[in-house]
Amino acid sequence: MPDMVAAATENERLRRCVNDILSITALPAVWTGGTVDEIGTALLEGLRAILDVDFLMLRVAGNGDHPEMLMERSTNNAVSGRPTLVEDLIATFGTNVGEWPQRAELVRDQVRFRLISEKLGIDGKIGLLIAGSIASSFPSEQDRIVLHVAASQAAIAIAEAIRFRDDARAVAARELKKVVDAIPVMAWSTLPDGQADFFNAHFLTYLGITAEQATGWGWTEALHPEDSGPLQRVWMQLLASGTPGETEARLRRWDGQYRWFLFRANPVHGEDGTVIRWYGTNTDIDDRKRFEEEARRSAALMTQAQRLTVTGSVWWRPATEEIFWSEETYRVAGHELGITPTSEMMLDRCHPEDLPTVRGLISDAMHRGQNVDFEHRLLMPDGAIKYVHVVLQNIGTDPADPEFIGAVADITERKTAEENLRRSEVLLSEGQRISRTGTFSWQVETDEITFSEELNRIFGFESGRVVDFDGIGQRVHEEDLPLLATKMADVRAGGDNPDYEIRLFVDGQVKHVRVVGRIIKHLDGTMECIGAVQDVSAQRVAELARDKLRTELAQLARVMSLSTMAASIAHEVNQPLSGIIMNASASLRMLSASPPNIERAVEAAKRTIRDGNRASDVIMRLRRLFRRGVAAVELLDLNDAIREVLGLLANDLQRERITLIEELSDRPHLIVGDRVQLQQVIMNLVRNALEAMTDIAPAQRKLVISTVFVNHEARVTVEDHGMGLEAADAERLFDAFHTTKSNGMGIGLSVSRSIIEAHRGRIWAEPNPSGGAIFGFALPIDEATGGGPPSESNP
Repeated sequence: MPDMVAAATENERLRRCVNDILSITALPAVWTGGTVDEIGTALLEGLRAILDVDFLMLRVAGNGDHPEMLMERSTNNAVSGRPTLVEDLIATFGTNVGEWPQRAELVRDQVRFRLISEKLGIDGKIGLLIAGSIASSFPSEQDRIVLHVAASQAAIAIAEAIRFRDDARAVAARELKKVVDAIPVMAWSTLPDGQADFFNAHFLTYLGITAEQATGWGWTEALHPEDSGPLQRVWMQLLASGTPGETEARLRRWDGQYRWFLFRANPVHGEDGTVIRWYGTNTDIDDRKRFEEEARRSAALMTQAQRLTVTGSVWWRPATEEIFWSEETYRVAGHELGITPTSEMMLDRCHPEDLPTVRGLISDAMHRGQNVDFEHRLLMPDGAIKYVHVVLQNIGTDPADPEFIGAVADITERKTAEENLRRSEVLLSEGQRISRTGTFSWQVETDEITFSEELNRIFGFESGRVVDFDGIGQRVHEEDLPLLATKMADVRAGGDNPDYEIRLFVDGQVKHVRVVGRIIKHLDGTMECIGAVQDVSAQRVAELARDKLRTELAQLARVMSLSTMAASIAHEVNQPLSGIIMNASASLRMLSASPPNIERAVEAAKRTIRDGNRASDVIMRLRRLFRRGVAAVELLDLNDAIREVLGLLANDLQRERITLIEELSDRPHLIVGDRVQLQQVIMNLVRNALEAMTDIAPAQRKLVISTVFVNHEARVTVEDHGMGLEAADAERLFDAFHTTKSNGMGIGLSVSRSIIEAHRGRIWAEPNPSGGAIFGFALPIDEATGGGPPSESNP
């Protein structure tokens, strides 16, 4: 009987085992077309229904983009926490699941689990199936067989699912690549660390490189050097944050040209939230960037142009009361930036006198859509007045809804300039009339001539007449036509600016005019002569009268000196005459002697001739001094000229008991001038010095006359110890008809100054530090004539 029971039990066990195996072998039909997840789920659920175990775990190895998969099923509370179970298994048997033993035990929370594992595929390359139970009878032979069959079936099904999945993915990848390559943007993808692993054909074609060259960071070689650093910093920030982002950079095309691109990147996250891949696109925005740059440049130029021209822009839609002002408009109107503009804001600034007119024009624009173009004044808060030019043009299509664009220009400077120009024109016209000066313009290439009104009057032409050279030639004095022709020829040849005088014959009268011109060469190569013609007739008449008066005054001064010099002249002439008489008498006595003394008589005759010549020289000097006539310019020694004057005045010096000190330079002072006129100056200065010492004690009467050479000048000074000079007199000493003498005429020093200035020299007077006065003059020395040493210190 027991044997029968045992046999029945064994048969039941075998039947159940066969049924279990049949159930397992039926699973592939359920798995057909399923995914790895679906196969694993069905496997674990089927085994849990067949086996009496506490937990089941399926591990599927990672493949390609798919990470390792762990699935677990537990039948009671003996196993809690899947992550902890896996960690305990790894801690016990190691990280290499393929090397785990087929049978083992695991102690967890003082509970002993008996484990049995079956590898999926050769060496467990596909995965591992594990079953565990706390039952001491686990695993039975039946458990081992069922688990083995299940593992074999699952390995086949999972391998097929993976192959099908990879084939489908390959087909999908090929189709996706076709799509990605066809889109008109540059597409790419990277690994989680940012290294690129895919580029579509458009990207590679643009760079002109292969996928191998671009993979990783190779594509960054095409970045513009200025953009490489900023782009990589942005990319590192995106990798660190795991968030989408974009930036702009330039990429070098295959032909070396750089273009701007918009880089966009989006991350793909796994189930655990980590980034498993990055996908991105590059969009060509070079045309947009150039447009934006051009727009920014245009806006900057417009703003700068408005600022430079002080012109603001305006947009106005009366129906909606919308108004836009540019920044320059705010500045012109004197309002702060940012305030919403209104039409009343400009009207508030309008000058009260112009306000009615402005309101009327604005009203016509609002209700009739009429364009506006007018000028008016603004009264600013500080009291200043601005002139503005307002232009508004209706660009609206609906007459009932006008829309205006326009400009507001600050024309204050222009208005001020116009007013100044009008004032200048009036002043210029009046100035030309008063100064008798006319202006002209001569276009040398075309001979086009323009005369001012005053110049027409000077030439006797009618106002507004078209002037030509024939008309000018008819007015020029016949004797001055050659000079005019020469000056015109010089101008045509590009010569210096003309400056000359000619005479005109106008209405039977001779006019003296001075012509001054300036040659201007324009950028187009043409020449223009701009100049002025001044009527100097009155000046020339006055100069002739002045020269005549000066000559007569000089002659008068010389004649007036004759009376005071009579004694000196008599003394000078008497000495050679007395010598002549004495020598003639001696000659007669010697000739009358017996025998006649011929030799001594001849000597006496020679002395007679000598004294005669001396008398003749005195007379000749006097005749030159007092005669009227043209100045005789010659090369003369200033020291000799001074000695001759002192010789004529020797008698006066003796009579007045004047001590004469001569400090004449040892070196010759040769100058070019009129000997007689310069001697007249010296005589005037010496005579004045003698008269100044009349009331001084004889012991103090000293006269010092000296000559020195300093700074290319010959200086002559006459120093006296007389009464001296007063400050008021010193300033007017050389004025005509000014005198400090009771019986003087005041023309001596005035004539002396005229003579010295005619010799290109200068004359002065100053107080003598030791008492008295010092008069002096300086004349230029011509070094070419050997006039003196290069330097000589003052005495």
